[in-house]
Amino acid sequence: MKKIFKITGIIFISSLLFYCSDSDNSTNPDPDPDPDGGGEPVEAVTTLINTLNVPWELIWGPDDFLWVTERNGKISRIDPDSGKQTEVMEITSVAQVQESGLLGMVHHPDFNTNPFVYVVYTYDNGTSGLLERLVRYRFENNALSNETTLLDNIPANSIHNGSRLLITPDEHLIMTTGDAGSANSSQDMSSLAGKILRLNLDGSIPNDNPTPGSYVYSYGHRNAQGLVLHPNGSLYISEHGPSSDDEINRIEAGKNYGWPDIRGVIDTPNEEAFANTTTTVESIYNWTPTIAPSDLIYYTSDRIPEWKNKLVMTVLKEQQVIALTLNADGTEVINEETFFDRKYGRLRDIAISPSGRVFIATNGTSYQDNSNTHSIIEINKIE
Repeated sequence: MKKIFKITGIIFISSLLFYCSDSDNSTNPDPDPDPDGGGEPVEAVTTLINTLNVPWELIWGPDDFLWVTERNGKISRIDPDSGKQTEVMEITSVAQVQESGLLGMVHHPDFNTNPFVYVVYTYDNGTSGLLERLVRYRFENNALSNETTLLDNIPANSIHNGSRLLITPDEHLIMTTGDAGSANSSQDMSSLAGKILRLNLDGSIPNDNPTPGSYVYSYGHRNAQGLVLHPNGSLYISEHGPSSDDEINRIEAGKNYGWPDIRGVIDTPNEEAFANTTTTVESIYNWTPTIAPSDLIYYTSDRIPEWKNKLVMTVLKEQQVIALTLNADGTEVINEETFFDRKYGRLRDIAISPSGRVFIATNGTSYQDNSNTHSIIEINKIE
């Protein structure tokens, strides 16, 4: 029998971001060694930069720089040691309205030969309102140029835009889309809203997609903002629920994940009746009340041993990092641990370097905070 895992909590009271300081360490020396082996005490968390306008995607680039999208339309490279920010593109057609704007980003896996960067953003088409667009840019001379549209007219809204991206080892582009505030569109196979999409890198539809001629890889999603490929090949998403049932889902090709007819696991008569009419997959983990899960990675490094071989997720509403242990075949979450509870504000995104360095993009205390005061912090060790 499936179990529903729940946590309890209350809506947080807005608080100022707090960062460890040199004076803190001077009065309470840290006996732990530097993760790089230098033997000197280090702060658990350091601030790399604190002048960003709502950072949304944060990834470690093939050039060994951090790449970040800001929801107002800016794409930058950031030196992971000095924090120096270099803008490589400002997309002027971006429409930033509440949760919309410049969102997901990923690099071509063979970046040296094909220096392409794929991004998702929302725009106002002037007639029917907000839409979402998946585009590709070419990186040369320290700038992005030559916008090529791969997929357009994706439903968008000021809420529920999904937009996380990854590229699989067989070079397929995976993209999450939200229901754009129209829950029933998630069950509509003619709509790209509320889906996991699978594309070739040129924007065409793969011949082996579950439904011939369709980008849709799975459906019945509300708003997935975390997306990761496990080393074993399994695809996982973190997904926002309404007032209940934030979810971790293990994605299977062609399957229905139930929204809006099923929330979390199937445990009501109406949900059972709906499940009998379609091939529905239950979530593998749930949170009620909701916590607002965001980015999701799988951590394999020894650098932070508390997270090794676990799904690690940033959390917005509850302002945490959560580490999830999977069972041997990856079909269940068997343990949950929380870190940095409400110490650094809303945590949007997480990036990992090849050596296991961990960087997190913070989002202040409210999704409506569009100030230029958001941060990237580095997690050096667990406090």
